Amino acid sequence: MNKTTLSKPPEAPTTPKPIGRRAAAVRERERRRARQRMTRLASRGLLVVGVVALAAILILAYRAAGPQKASSSPDMIAKPAPDFTLETADGRDVSLSDFRGKRNVLLFFNEGYGCDPCWQQTAQLQKDQQTFAGMDVEVFAVMVDQPSLIKREMPRWGLKTIPILVDQTTKVSKSYDALGGMHANKPDHKFVLIGRDGTILWAEDYPSMSVDGDFVVKQVQTLVAALGN
Repeated sequence: MNKTTLSKPPEAPTTPKPIGRRAAAVRERERRRARQRMTRLASRGLLVVGVVALAAILILAYRAAGPQKASSSPDMIAKPAPDFTLETADGRDVSLSDFRGKRNVLLFFNEGYGCDPCWQQTAQLQKDQQTFAGMDVEVFAVMVDQPSLIKREMPRWGLKTIPILVDQTTKVSKSYDALGGMHANKPDHKFVLIGRDGTILWAEDYPSMSVDGDFVVKQVQTLVAALGN
């Protein structure tokens, strides 16, 4: 008698198990957190950009408060100029007393590093050096930054001949009432003209950070001529 071999019925195809609710919830939370992180980063970026833009607008508004608006120092006029000895950015000593009875001296106190209008004004003074020399006027810019910072900026503005005095202690700037403005520990934008006799002929601060070069030349020319200097 033949035995009949019974074949096993075919197995049903396996299907992937559905993701559990818990796993799906975990993944959704991770996606939500990722979106929140991106939103926070974008918000911070916009905030930084907004703060920088606002600061730039305020600085421009301050410096454009009015062309050549000046804050004079009448109490300094006709007073003896405080004597000083400072080094230039290239290490040369300069004393105000060296010019007594010989030449007039024009000092330009300014913010220095980080202030483009200050460097532009210094470049203009260099351009007019020969004109000032013809009036027996020695011209110096005065900055309170480290010499290395000053020397790094000088080539950018083509400054080769105008001496820049380094007043790192701010003592000289303070004695000429030049500190203040945008920064309490830096000069603003002040011109001081000292006659051969050592007295102050002109002392004015320009918060607008911009003074026409021809105006400075004419102002100095007028004051020097009036005293027969």
